[in-house]
Amino acid sequence: MEIPRIRIEETDDICVLICHLIYSLGCPLSKNQLVEITSFEDAVNYFNLTKALEKLSGRLCEEIDVDGEIVYNNTPTGIKAARELGATLPLSVRDKLFKEAVRVYTRDAMQKKGSFLAVRYIKNADGSCTVGITVMDEFTARQKYFLEITAENSQKADLIKEKVKSDPRGFAKYLDSFFE
Repeated sequence: MEIPRIRIEETDDICVLICHLIYSLGCPLSKNQLVEITSFEDAVNYFNLTKALEKLSGRLCEEIDVDGEIVYNNTPTGIKAARELGATLPLSVRDKLFKEAVRVYTRDAMQKKGSFLAVRYIKNADGSCTVGITVMDEFTARQKYFLEITAENSQKADLIKEKVKSDPRGFAKYLDSFFE
């Protein structure tokens, strides 16, 4: 028996989801990235996403140009919506789409910056944080590892983030040796 998928259909809910994803990542996202993220497991219909993007532009999100690409970034009202209404979205959808957002964003950021490691985290409702670490292969530019770590609180998540970023090559080398 197949487990039914939860889809987000209402435009207002999709607006909150977009604000939540941008807020949780701490980074703006392009329309193409949002399409890829929200289409993961068919969570959001493309046409409903387009309606939501039109509705939130200017009020909840602003369209800004970053390195020649138009991206959506939360306004103060969008941040408030993400904080206050993000928890109303189904937890399974929020978690899955956040993981997908980390994957898509870090993949694109690494390709632009020539970096091979990215670390992002999201605060959970219980105060813990989920830390996402992506390590790319420096030669093939393909994802080599994606780790998800649950930290007790944001201070621990910041500590993990700083330790990993302080020696990215050493961290990647450690993973290589651990998994060999």
